[in-house]
Amino acid sequence: MNSFNHLIPPPLEFEVLEHDRVIARVKLDYLHQRVDVWQDHTVEPVFLPFPCKPKVSVSDVLDYFESRCVPRTRHHIDKILASMGLSEYVPTDIVKHTHGVLYDDYVWLRFSGEELTCIDIHPRYASDQGRG
Repeated sequence: MNSFNHLIPPPLEFEVLEHDRVIARVKLDYLHQRVDVWQDHTVEPVFLPFPCKPKVSVSDVLDYFESRCVPRTRHHIDKILASMGLSEYVPTDIVKHTHGVLYDDYVWLRFSGEELTCIDIHPRYASDQGRG
């Protein structure tokens, strides 16, 4: 069984932000199938990744990632993926590249080790601030 451990992705830590406010912190352990989540429940539930969910699974996190991606069925998805340096539709890889930015809101993901702010990665916020 241990010979397959190299196929399991390493643990993943990320924050969910609304503008530059951290509204959730997530630690995802693929090997042990465990997810530790802190969410700021003073924030509107619509912005939280797992509102009203007392226990979050790895599958829930992967579904959340996909909800922050370009749809699988988008016309020319292969070209969109290629522009990100990807050959397959893997939501985790896509959000690592896009930070889960959607034009409709100011929620985004910052992964462990990154020192980014909203203006660095969100084109709408950057244009609102006169940097676009």
